[in-house]
Amino acid sequence: MNKEEFEEVAAHLLLGLSPKKGWVDFVVAVLKSAKEGHLCLRGERPQDLPEGLLEEGNTLFPKTPLVFEKDRTYLQRNWVYETYLLEQVARLNQRKGSLLEGSLDAVIEQEHQLNEDQKRVVRHLFMHPFAIVSGGPGTGKTHTASIFVRLLAHRSEKRLRIIFTAPTGKAALHLQTAASRHLPSEVTHAALTLHRLLNIKPGETNLLTKRKVDADLVIVDEASMMDISLMAHLLGSIGEETRLVLLGDPNQLPPVEQTSLFPECNDLFGMKLTRSMRTEESLLHSAFDAILRGDESLFFDSVQMADFDEDLIDRLYAKLTPLMTKDPIDPAPLLLKERPLCLLNSLRQGPFGLEAVNRRILEKMDRDCKDGWWWMVPILVTANLPHLNLYNGTSGILIGQKKGQMRLDQGIAYFAGMEPFQDPPPYEVSFCLSIHKSQGSEFDEVVVLLPDGSESFGREALYTAATRAKKRWEIVGKKEIVTKLLASRARKETGFLERFRPISFLHDVSFSV
Repeated sequence: MNKEEFEEVAAHLLLGLSPKKGWVDFVVAVLKSAKEGHLCLRGERPQDLPEGLLEEGNTLFPKTPLVFEKDRTYLQRNWVYETYLLEQVARLNQRKGSLLEGSLDAVIEQEHQLNEDQKRVVRHLFMHPFAIVSGGPGTGKTHTASIFVRLLAHRSEKRLRIIFTAPTGKAALHLQTAASRHLPSEVTHAALTLHRLLNIKPGETNLLTKRKVDADLVIVDEASMMDISLMAHLLGSIGEETRLVLLGDPNQLPPVEQTSLFPECNDLFGMKLTRSMRTEESLLHSAFDAILRGDESLFFDSVQMADFDEDLIDRLYAKLTPLMTKDPIDPAPLLLKERPLCLLNSLRQGPFGLEAVNRRILEKMDRDCKDGWWWMVPILVTANLPHLNLYNGTSGILIGQKKGQMRLDQGIAYFAGMEPFQDPPPYEVSFCLSIHKSQGSEFDEVVVLLPDGSESFGREALYTAATRAKKRWEIVGKKEIVTKLLASRARKETGFLERFRPISFLHDVSFSV
């Protein structure tokens, strides 16, 4: 593509000009599809494409901006990510684990803390050094992985090095806490965010580094939150003697900026846990089931709904009961437990978007908080700051004392396991969270706000919101919006399943317990 042709495409995109050539619409459609999170655009390619714009997909690093295979067109970057992940998944999948000898099988069979599905998964984890365990809330993904870790550690002839990791530090720490209760003292283990583990900066695309993770076992929680870039860096960092276990729920929303290939990998070889242990919340589980099936009748029978009105913020404020007290606030207990209630929102902007809701709650706090009293506001980090071990989505709290007016810039930020920040990192108030950013968190109760415009999301948004609740949830929004959400899906377009093939030239690597 020459300079004049590039400028024509840019003008069409930025100014909405009518194209002079038919192929410009095609390029714009590919770029628009990629911006929406799809890895490829399906359909025939135009015949009048300029030379140097597109080539057939035959190599990992093509030289043209667009790549074509069969009926799919990729941006070069997306082609590289998908192709690289295909190679890495095939490489890791060809490794062989332990044969399940009778003594180990008997130990697993007698494990009273596991149900039959979980025992099946533990057997699979011993036999496959690269494995995916998927399931909804309460199915025991973390618990099952913890039992596997204990059995693996007891049968190992060497001192194991285990890394517990996740896209957020909170999820990684939760996984480590759950698993470490079962570990013998001689096992070395650590909890790290994926960015810190892989030592990558946001936007970094160096996939060919030879540095491998120094561990015998890596377990990743909330793996569905990994975008394609993070997943590519992770799989490429796993050496031939390192086991990798991914835990996640493929029915949750895909990452915002890029798609995830976790659902596709799960479709290929994931081990699925379906039996929930949380039997006391039957209405919640009915809602989960109805969402996944798109069953409108069952769904509306299992959820409480209300509509937006002028008293909504007052009702939400009363439910939240923001913390304001005349005595200094101790941050430690607040950081150790989940908030009992959280507001979730599908939109950021608008009269009932999360920014407006958070602002109005703060305004009410300012009116109610007495001069000299202490206040607490939940916050969420909005930037990746690896030098501080803080990443986009890390939750914390802001504590301050009112002096005339409640000013957030005079608050001190606190995060679990860290020293306080007199100068807080970039953050946003999180009384009301986006549904996307709520992934990895749990609350006793959630209130889901679905303002007009929410119908553009799929049922994954409903499912993600519902599965943040452990006991109760309710929806604020119009019934017709919910109906549209139930009828659509948010899964992105990829060629991964069609392109997946075992790579025959890779060497087998045998593992021992």
